[in-house]
Amino acid sequence: MLSRYWQGLLLLVGTIVGVGVFTLPFLISKAGFIWGSAMILVLAGAMTLVHLMYGDVVAATPARHRLPGYAAIYLGKKWQTRVTVSHALALTGTMVAYLLLGSVFLVALISPIFPGFSALAGMAVFFLIGAAVFSFDSSFSTDVEGWLTIFLVLALLAIIGVSLPHADTAIFSASDPAKLPLAYGAILFALTGTPVIPRVFEAFGRNVSGFRSLLVIGTVMPSLLYLGFVFGVMSTSAGGVSKEAISGMAQLLGPRIMLLGSAVGFLATITSFIGIGLTYKGFLQFDLGVPKRLAWILALVAPFILIGAGVSDFIAVVSFIGAVAIGLDNITLIRLWRKLPRHKLVRSLPAAVWWALLLMFGAGIIYEMFRFASSGALHILGA
Repeated sequence: MLSRYWQGLLLLVGTIVGVGVFTLPFLISKAGFIWGSAMILVLAGAMTLVHLMYGDVVAATPARHRLPGYAAIYLGKKWQTRVTVSHALALTGTMVAYLLLGSVFLVALISPIFPGFSALAGMAVFFLIGAAVFSFDSSFSTDVEGWLTIFLVLALLAIIGVSLPHADTAIFSASDPAKLPLAYGAILFALTGTPVIPRVFEAFGRNVSGFRSLLVIGTVMPSLLYLGFVFGVMSTSAGGVSKEAISGMAQLLGPRIMLLGSAVGFLATITSFIGIGLTYKGFLQFDLGVPKRLAWILALVAPFILIGAGVSDFIAVVSFIGAVAIGLDNITLIRLWRKLPRHKLVRSLPAAVWWALLLMFGAGIIYEMFRFASSGALHILGA
């Protein structure tokens, strides 16, 4: 049995380190490692502040809620409606991305043993695991996620360690900063743990002491893992970085890296799928008043409906959800934090800082919406 602190920390890290990490090498390779690393560090600082702000909101509110519920309390019914839409979009889109890429990794792991294993079968595995774990209480699920996260971090470190002796430092000279905005949405997506913070606080026993350090460490740790992972993938992908990050390394490191990378990918997607799925269930149950059994069914089925409708490009999904849906949620969180009568985690913050955050998230939303409009629905459908 893990301690409450470790349960909360691993829950946050396991949710943050999900499908987003596998989109980063491909997108950052367009702009260059130095520029991409700078954006990771800037957004890691921004998301650390946002996580602390949300932690303040959660700690200040006695009742159990998710983001739309807090919006209703502090911002009013109109904001609750807006946030409900953006939050549902963020959660559903996130789970879609986990399913799309997670099934690819599962096929890579199982097809050498069972050649007929398909992506559809991989999604069925995710469905069955989700159906089982979503039905349990939060304490049991948190323990499961915690142990899966430990294996995930160790496996990511193994990939970084294997790649370092073969690293090509030429990636430091490649640079095209004009393409950096392409990576913004994916990096923001990859660093976001806000949906799970209410569950982290509950796992921590609703104890404010130590909550600040948990949120800071839980946000900084993934960003450092990302820097190592992006460097390892970019510097060993001799034929060019592949979309899912792993197969491009096989030319230099051999086929075993595919097995290790696919194992890491499956662990990353299944831990986050569980974490976000349980958050989705809580959002339906606590904020929208949906009965527990129906909330379990809806949280499980919603992402499969979008996939059935033709959504298939996981990089496009991650970029759009990160820049638009998560950007909207972050703007809401900053407004929520400013409405609190007192703050426990972020006691003072210059107005210039939170204004800069609002402008950055707003600009990201506008950029991605223009990009989406210029490419249309095909951008998401992968056609």
